Amino acid sequence: MIFRSRRRRNESTELVEDDAALDDGTAAADEPTSDDPAPDRADRPDPSERSEASGTPGTGANGAQPASTTGSVAPTLTELDAQDWRDLGPYDISDIDIDALETEVEQQSRIDLGSIVLGAPENTELRLQVDEASQQVVSAMMIRGDSALEVGAFAAPRSGGLWAEIRDELVQAAHEAGGSADLVPGPFGVELRRLLPVRSPDGQDGYQPSRMWVAEGPRWMLRGIIYGQAALNDGTDGPVADFLEAFRTIVVRRGDEAMAPGDLLPLSLPENASPVAPAAGESGET
Repeated sequence: MIFRSRRRRNESTELVEDDAALDDGTAAADEPTSDDPAPDRADRPDPSERSEASGTPGTGANGAQPASTTGSVAPTLTELDAQDWRDLGPYDISDIDIDALETEVEQQSRIDLGSIVLGAPENTELRLQVDEASQQVVSAMMIRGDSALEVGAFAAPRSGGLWAEIRDELVQAAHEAGGSADLVPGPFGVELRRLLPVRSPDGQDGYQPSRMWVAEGPRWMLRGIIYGQAALNDGTDGPVADFLEAFRTIVVRRGDEAMAPGDLLPLSLPENASPVAPAAGESGET
């Protein structure tokens, strides 16, 4: 075990692990995409000014509460935010045995991307998403079958609370785009579930479901977005289980440099991966 006890409290470059590549049967039209910008705290209203309508999980932009089928009272967002959800991971670099981590990277049971270190699930394709304008790697996507988990890490204030500041804006943006969004209890506290309109390369209109998990650590925020068939599963079993385990085993290496809350923590290419040119007919756009 590499973990120590801790105190509580888009040109898209494709990278494929040689021994974990999937078939080339995944069409570009079916590839999950994320247009979410990096969390930016600038020009945001003070959290105290936000509507109380969003204070309970399961409320939409207008504060409507879905009908309960169990009769139980759902915890409020504040109650969920107050809990520590990282007992089983994701981990900060200070939580782990560095020598053991380096050994796992050398043995290729882990993938070092700089600011985050991933596990290496079997039968999973890894792609690094690259921002066209800056040519910066912005996220890592693990694809298995018809589902995917996209992860990225961001700088956060020492006091935490960045997720509580930005999630209402994501709900509002989803509704403005013609989709839907809900804040619900999830494995890491408050989870965002969305259904966003998309258009495939062949011009077909549809909706893309997603589940967003967020874990906050010392001066960092880790975001994971589930796409595809797994996003249709409300629980944590089935196709979600493997992605949940992969998210929990991530180690975040924040670094000591000063960064504004919401700034993307840079990712880098792993040593044992090589760029793969987009397949014919793929533009690389997301």
